Amino acid sequence: MAINACDFGWECVRNFGLFQLSMNFIRYYPLAGLAFFIFWVWKKGYFEKYRIQKSFPKWEKVVYEIKQSAVTMVMFSLVAVVSFSLQKLGYLPRALYFDISERGWAYAILSYILITVWHETWFYWAHRLMHHKKVYTFVHAIHHKSVNPSPLAAYNFHWAEAFLEAIYVVPFISLVPIHFGVFIFHTFYAMVMNIWWHLGYEFFPKGWASNPITKWINTSTHHNLHHQKFHGNYSLYFNFWDRIMGTNFPNYETYFDEVAAKKEDYEKNPITSEIGFAK
Repeated sequence: MAINACDFGWECVRNFGLFQLSMNFIRYYPLAGLAFFIFWVWKKGYFEKYRIQKSFPKWEKVVYEIKQSAVTMVMFSLVAVVSFSLQKLGYLPRALYFDISERGWAYAILSYILITVWHETWFYWAHRLMHHKKVYTFVHAIHHKSVNPSPLAAYNFHWAEAFLEAIYVVPFISLVPIHFGVFIFHTFYAMVMNIWWHLGYEFFPKGWASNPITKWINTSTHHNLHHQKFHGNYSLYFNFWDRIMGTNFPNYETYFDEVAAKKEDYEKNPITSEIGFAK
């Protein structure tokens, strides 16, 4: 990567910042926008049986999600630029490497597992912190304006929350060797999962949330319920921390089954009426 090899200076930092900003915008808006178009506009009738909340939010709230997401991506880019600059100046170590043969594929897979576990842990505890009564109103309340979130709510954060969402990568890439490609794949996967959890549709089958094996994997319903009721269901990829800390909503499993059962009911009695955005 040419930017990685540049000598520290204004041009180097500027180019890196532009690369980060463009990468964030080019990845997020087309993917979240495509998910929105397919599930919320084009094929909303076909996917109606999978919808978690039957109503749709006001269009103004979706526009707000789109605008606020830009704030998040600017903050993500700023965190990357500051981290990059501090590493170039020697104030931060850097464990990123660029040749996969340096450590092999087995280690590459291990490092991906490690950063996923670290992200899950960071997200859960940072998320709980943002729900503290002295923090929530000033930071996380922005995200919870989306009580009935769309895919474009995935990055609908206050700038301070965006900072907390991004900063977890800095200690990891400073201390734990990870291939650049593996790291980029992790950030892309995290974005995809975030969009999925805000999609507003549930595709997992009935019993998923209570099955002894699959109950440890989160669902779109899990996070959608968090948006509806706020203080609970804090975890990200997995249902580990919520289960061991007792922060799942008590009705999560039964609510999931109710949502999943609607698919069967719909197939027996399909709803043909058009559903659109609230006025």
